[in-house]
Amino acid sequence: MRNYIMILILILCGCTTKEKKIEPVITLSNGTVEIKLLPAVGATLVSASLAGQDNILHSDSTQWNEPANQRPSMNPSEPFKAYNGMTVWLSPQSEWWTKQDAYPDLKDERAPWPPDPYLTSGAYEVIKQTEDEITLESPESPYTHVQFTKNFRIEGNKIFISVSALNCSDDTVSWGLWFNTRMNGWDRVFVPADSSDLIETRYMNPQDLHLPELKYTDGYFSYKSVEPLEGQKPYKSKSFLYVDEPVIIGNKAKQWLIIRSNRIDRSRIHPEQGRIEIYVENSSDKANDLQELEMHFAYEKIAPGDTIKASEVWEIIPDLKDEDVRDLSKDLKVMLQ
Repeated sequence: MRNYIMILILILCGCTTKEKKIEPVITLSNGTVEIKLLPAVGATLVSASLAGQDNILHSDSTQWNEPANQRPSMNPSEPFKAYNGMTVWLSPQSEWWTKQDAYPDLKDERAPWPPDPYLTSGAYEVIKQTEDEITLESPESPYTHVQFTKNFRIEGNKIFISVSALNCSDDTVSWGLWFNTRMNGWDRVFVPADSSDLIETRYMNPQDLHLPELKYTDGYFSYKSVEPLEGQKPYKSKSFLYVDEPVIIGNKAKQWLIIRSNRIDRSRIHPEQGRIEIYVENSSDKANDLQELEMHFAYEKIAPGDTIKASEVWEIIPDLKDEDVRDLSKDLKVMLQ
């Protein structure tokens, strides 16, 4: 009888115990701004907007709730699967595969692609979550031996993003952090700067086509999007800037996204990178074109068990005026006050 009772208790307890399930999409909203994250895919920030408004970021929402067997492989030899949105990489790109031996071909080539899948596409664990803040932790990468901790907090119309990278190896290594925010390739993006802040513009096109063209007007750099001629491949370009007070401004869905970060001495940015980088591609398939709003942070030595940190502050505001009567120069100045 006693054994029967014990078995019954165990069965009942088992019925009430459920495996903890990771939600595919986590939403933080305070009634003013709203963000969405994919904890199982790199803790990628896939949506940011004013509450109830359209997503500013470039990301395919049909991917957000996909089953686990469709998520990216941790094998860098497998095809790369992009979720876009806002992600974090290590910097510089040329060193992504130089500190590992599992893939000697990638190491020997100093392969610039793909990024470390454990950090960008791996399943993150939710460490802490409240109504307006969440902290997530990546697995330790067996390739870079780095572990990311990401924190997202919303307050008013602002989003505070901070990331730390822990050196899990037994060696002192050098890395920087690299924040990459994706919008559509036809969205308007502006970088307030002096004309002398431009380091370089690279055009990745056949026949040395300098398109899309980077313009400098009224104290702002911005790409002028252009559709390729029939039969031509997508136009691609990337610009590298060093700006003392780094700010990137994007406009989409009648909303302005203002990304700010702290001042970093130019000597601390890896020489292969800019403090701000803007990548854009234009094709006839406008809905899938990409624009990357990138910020690089200090390239630092990291002792075993130590961390480096980086942060951005995002602010989202509605359009100041109707499109037809907008004075763009004045609007941009108002947003930076």
